[in-house]
Amino acid sequence: MADELEKQQNTDLTTAFDEIQGVAERPKSFDSSDMSGTEDIALNEVRLPRLAIAQGLSPQLVPDEGSYIKGLVIGDMFNDVTGEVYGRGPLTLVPVLRHVTRIEFDPLNKGVPLDRNVPANDPRMMWIDNKPPRATEYVEFASLLLRKGKKPEKLIVSIKTTNKYQKKAAELWTTLVVNREGAIYTGMYNLSSKMEKGKNKEGQDTLFGVFVVKNAGFIPTDSPAGQMLREYAKEFHLAIKGKNLQTQREIEGEDETFDAEALERESQAARANVGGM
Repeated sequence: MADELEKQQNTDLTTAFDEIQGVAERPKSFDSSDMSGTEDIALNEVRLPRLAIAQGLSPQLVPDEGSYIKGLVIGDMFNDVTGEVYGRGPLTLVPVLRHVTRIEFDPLNKGVPLDRNVPANDPRMMWIDNKPPRATEYVEFASLLLRKGKKPEKLIVSIKTTNKYQKKAAELWTTLVVNREGAIYTGMYNLSSKMEKGKNKEGQDTLFGVFVVKNAGFIPTDSPAGQMLREYAKEFHLAIKGKNLQTQREIEGEDETFDAEALERESQAARANVGGM
């Protein structure tokens, strides 16, 4: 009798499991304070999602790739870990930390880093004959993505500065942060994406996805919700400050077809005009 009961229970469990499918939203019945099994995982051990822009070489656009995202189109922003598509924005973000990293990649295998800590004044950061440096610079903003009805989402906006349009976006965002004259996590910004014309490394005409940054004001700390957001952002800042953050950075898609000196003149003019923003 006991054997038959156990057999029936196993059958019931098997049938139940056959019908289970994952859900995108966290079930409300979950205990949000139960972090069992994650107590020893430090934030710097986790690869933070990157807010990416879909462009011609993005594997997320290729159906045969394991990272393929159904419904993603060129120019869309998306989460490179969860695969969630955000469209072209604008999205509202609160940056909590700005970090600049310079990485030299193997020229024969672009996905393999040779040096993750190239100094700013290193010869590998020099432009030669208007060609990008051997090392690639990334200006990165660890941020909170704010969306109605959802918990703030932790991610990184990694901006590769060998693309002239992305370089301008990074400089503008940095300038807006400095002009705020307060903690980086007190400000809110709107981020959109657009496509710009350029040349790929073979000299062919192509389109590149770039970020468009706009100031969205301060976190409204006069309200309880604003105070809570500011404290949450501050906690995230303190948790990652001084840590070696891991994220999947963009390797391909660099724009190699612009005059470095002309770009610097444009950047200086942009910085001079940002003061009134």
